Amino acid sequence: MHKDERVLVKHSVTGRMLAASADGVEYVLEREGGQTVITLTGVSSEQGAEILKLWPELNVFRFEEPPGGPVVKHWYYVGNHPVQYDAASGRLTVTAESEIEYRPDRYWQ
Repeated sequence: MHKDERVLVKHSVTGRMLAASADGVEYVLEREGGQTVITLTGVSSEQGAEILKLWPELNVFRFEEPPGGPVVKHWYYVGNHPVQYDAASGRLTVTAESEIEYRPDRYWQ
C-alpha cells in the first residue's frame, strides 16, 4: 500500500464499494498512452466476479492524504475501457480513460 494514499473501486450508479486498499488490496498506477492503468492485487474472487459484471459502470478513486497537508482526490472514469481479473493471482487491471483531480481545500475554507 502507498503511504498516505488509498484507493477505492466503486459502482458509479449505486456508489457501492467493490474493493478498497483499506481492506488489504494493494495497487500500482501507470500512465500508458494518455490512459491510466490501475493494477490492484489482493482482490478476492467474489470481488473480481462482481467487478467484471459491473465494469462499464466502474469508478476508481485515489485519495492522497498527506499528514498536515490538503487531501487531493483523483477520480478515474473507466467507461468502455478494459477491465481484467485473474482469479488465480487476485489481480485486477483497470484501464481508465480519464482522470479528474479535485482539491477540496480550494473550494472549502
